[in-house]
Amino acid sequence: MLEDTIQTTCREMYRFKEKSKPKPKGRTVPWWTDELTTMSKRTNALRRRFQRTTNNEYLRESRKRQCNKAKADYQTAIRREKTRSWKNYCTVTAANSPWNEVYKIATGKTRNKQTLTTLQRPDGTVTETTEETIELILEHLFPDDDFQIEQTSKRRLGDRRNNQ
Repeated sequence: MLEDTIQTTCREMYRFKEKSKPKPKGRTVPWWTDELTTMSKRTNALRRRFQRTTNNEYLRESRKRQCNKAKADYQTAIRREKTRSWKNYCTVTAANSPWNEVYKIATGKTRNKQTLTTLQRPDGTVTETTEETIELILEHLFPDDDFQIEQTSKRRLGDRRNNQ
């Protein structure tokens, strides 16, 4: 019964999480912009137009130049946005800097984080160590877990498999 409740709760939480997660639209890289989307569509349209032109050599050459120019502009814009995004990332405030933690460790300026290691037992006392806390949690989640019963069940299951 407890196992069914846990499984049901997990399934419901997973469904809720999936519904609340925003779906990415189009590109998901941090440097992608609407301008790049527009340029990509225009470049692809010009490329398709060039590829469809087969009978007029002058028109084909003109469209090829247009296509190559649009592609070069598009690639330049991508490089520009990647560079801009990288510079923006690198100039993030010092509090969010990825090197901030390394610097603190190297200079010995780190603080130990406090972790909650105590729980209140049913008799009102509290656990004093992490091990006691873990034991209390396990006793609460699996109160009737008996090693002898488990071994006997495994042996019976093995005997059933061997007899089949």
